[in-house]
Amino acid sequence: MKKYWKSLFAGGAVALAGRLYAGMDDKVAAAILFSFALYMVCLFGLDLFTGKIGFITDRVKPVWWYAAVFLGNFAGAAAVAFLCIAADPGLVAAASAMIDAKLAVPWWSLFFRGLLCGILMYAAVVSWKKSGNPLGIFLCIPMFILSGFEHSIADISYLCMGLRFDFLPALLLIALGNAAGSILVHVTRNGILKV
Repeated sequence: MKKYWKSLFAGGAVALAGRLYAGMDDKVAAAILFSFALYMVCLFGLDLFTGKIGFITDRVKPVWWYAAVFLGNFAGAAAVAFLCIAADPGLVAAASAMIDAKLAVPWWSLFFRGLLCGILMYAAVVSWKKSGNPLGIFLCIPMFILSGFEHSIADISYLCMGLRFDFLPALLLIALGNAAGSILVHVTRNGILKV
C-alpha cells in the first residue's frame, strides 16, 4: 500500500508543476520551475513511471508493478489537476489549448517526442542516483520541456485540467515512447557502454 501512495504523490507533484506551466506566460521560467516535480520525487523516494520504467530490464520488480505505478501516477495527477481547476477554472481553457497543439501533430511524432523525453528523464534520475546532486534534474527537465518533448504523467495533468479525455489514446502512445527512450538508454548504458 505504501508503494501506491508513493506513486500517487509523485503524480500529484507532477500535476502541481503542470499547473504552474499551464498558467505561466514565461515558458522558460516555467520549464525551469517544472524541475520541482522530479526533485521532489527523487528527494522523497517517490515512484514516478517515467523515472522507474528504464530499470524494468533489471527484473528487480515485476512488470505489473510498473503498470501499477503508472495508474497511481494517473490517479495522483488527476486528483491534483481537478483541485487546480476548482481553484482556478481559467486553467481549463489554457490546458485545452495545450492538448489541441499536441493533437495537431502526427501520432509518430508524439511517440518520438515521448521517447526523447524518456531519454532525458532517465539521464536526470541516474544523475541524481549517482551523485545526489540535483543539477542533472535542473538541466534535463527544462531541456525536454523547451524542446517540446512529451512526458506522459505531465500530459495526464493537462488532459484532466483541460477536461480533454479525447487525448487518452495519444497519452498511451506517449507513455510507450517514454518507456522506449528510458529502456533504450538503460540497456545501452549497462550492456554496451557499461558506465
